[in-house]
Amino acid sequence: MSKILVGKVVGINGGKVTKSVSCHRSLYPYLVYYCHSVPEVRVYEAELLEVETREKMNRVVAICHVDTSAWSRTHGAFVALGFGPGEIEVCHWIFENDMTWSSADV
Repeated sequence: MSKILVGKVVGINGGKVTKSVSCHRSLYPYLVYYCHSVPEVRVYEAELLEVETREKMNRVVAICHVDTSAWSRTHGAFVALGFGPGEIEVCHWIFENDMTWSSADV
């Protein structure tokens, strides 16, 4: 497996807070998506580069949850980072076969 590096990052809607709907695959014997609305997020598109050659390997989407105040104190992000609800934004990649739609100025 190649090592990767994050290259150019572009904020959707200029990196401003926007609304989003994300859909994640659910584990069923057939294709089912669980979709939910996320009212306050920042959405980014990033290039993934191979470390040694800096060749672009893929483009990925990351979503940052702005308001985490209603999240459980035991959420994995807070446990791993040492913060609590409402103290930080939490960002994650949108995984393969998942989707997200967001508002953007064009």
